[in-house]
Amino acid sequence: MLRAIAQKEWLKLWKIWWIVLALNMAAFGYLYVHLNHLFSVEHAEMIWYRSFEIGTLHYVSVKYLMLITGVLLGLAQFVPEMIGHRFRLSLQLPIRENTLVLLSLLVGLAAVMVIGVLDGLCLYGILRVFFPAEGAMSGLFTAVPWFFAGLAAYLGTALVTLEPQLSRKMICLIIAGGFIWIFFQGNSYESFDRVFPWPALLSILFIPAVLLPAHRYRNRRAA
Repeated sequence: MLRAIAQKEWLKLWKIWWIVLALNMAAFGYLYVHLNHLFSVEHAEMIWYRSFEIGTLHYVSVKYLMLITGVLLGLAQFVPEMIGHRFRLSLQLPIRENTLVLLSLLVGLAAVMVIGVLDGLCLYGILRVFFPAEGAMSGLFTAVPWFFAGLAAYLGTALVTLEPQLSRKMICLIIAGGFIWIFFQGNSYESFDRVFPWPALLSILFIPAVLLPAHRYRNRRAA
């Protein structure tokens, strides 16, 4: 039963997952072309000075990639469940509702995380072409909060989509949006490192939060 549910969730995601992955890879392709052009028209010393002394992020074009990834995968997975009350039918299966929801979230989180890992490898690889290893690693650490924003965006999208009551849906949207905003506060290299672990840990609370609207939806209570 659990394997069949996991396969069903992946079938909802696999097409959009490949599309989103292609968009991510295209963005990193653009980043490589941009940096290659930048180093071809300017002296490397000036670029490195702006990067590591002034704190200019030359890869800001990929800053919101994982945010978009999380939202798109969350919508692709849960919007179809809300059309025609399909989600309520799924909750009638002979399996605990918490187990069903958690398994669905696990599949979606795994899909987001795979793209996040690939994005991290691409970012490090591209930066390593133009910068020393220390600079490439620093750039990767700077981007880690952006990757976690993708996970939080996925969970926030699931929470908002599954919430049956419009007023609560709007409240969840505001809370999720405000929380995700925290991950984008760093404006220079590794400026967010010291405080980043706390919002990363707090984002786990979105998982049990998603269970509440699922429970209300199954019992046909919107208040």
